[in-house]
Amino acid sequence: MKWRVNAGINRKIILILSFSLSIFSCTPNSDVNEPVELLWDKLGEKTNSLIIFLPGLYDTAEIFKEEQFFTIARKAGIKADMVAASIHIDHLLQEMMVERIEVDILKQAKKAGYNNIWLVGVSLGGLNSLLFYRKHHKEICGVVVLAPYLADKDLTKELKLAGGIKNWHPKSVIDKEVINQQLQFLWVWLKEQDNKNTLSQIYIGYGDKDKYAEANEFLVARLDKKNVTVISGAHEWKTGQILWQKQLSSRTETGMLKPCNKN
Repeated sequence: MKWRVNAGINRKIILILSFSLSIFSCTPNSDVNEPVELLWDKLGEKTNSLIIFLPGLYDTAEIFKEEQFFTIARKAGIKADMVAASIHIDHLLQEMMVERIEVDILKQAKKAGYNNIWLVGVSLGGLNSLLFYRKHHKEICGVVVLAPYLADKDLTKELKLAGGIKNWHPKSVIDKEVINQQLQFLWVWLKEQDNKNTLSQIYIGYGDKDKYAEANEFLVARLDKKNVTVISGAHEWKTGQILWQKQLSSRTETGMLKPCNKN
């Protein structure tokens, strides 16, 4: 099963047509003003640690259970509550993604006493995780992104021509397309954080044959080696499962998912 991703085409109708066959049976509620569907996997004992999972394109929260991400985490000894949220492309296109996570998860989590909170996002969920972390990095311990969608072809070309994030400068005119705007805002922020040496809580994993590997490499170049996991594989769930297992098995050494007690 391939991850369903935004391929850099920002017109919603084309996205829907392109993926209509694969999402017909699992398209979530597209009303972005309604609370998102949440799927919990609780530890069964009191914990102040929470991992929030964000899926790709039109996948739902259920995908993390189906693809064994919760099971893999438990087998690795993760002592945290876990919750997956059905955040999808409509939330991003209608600029409601951050608000929905704030209202439906973060505020409720803080009220419940969670103060060690991590984000895990796959594919488009990786972009959403970083965009949310951009606004809430003072409240979130860190982010794990698997095969993230980080740039379209044009932005990838810009970064390549600049020789990477250090010498890259954003366009002076803000793109009208929402996703392109968000991508630009993200890379401006990543550049700022890189200048401050504050990217240490971002962890990334992807397959060497992933269609977005080139864009991912521009972020990888600014991260510590321990924060990066690259394996043989394409943009698919099988690769994601292996990445997740490897990242969890090395978390003691890398610091991934380490509690940080943020209030």
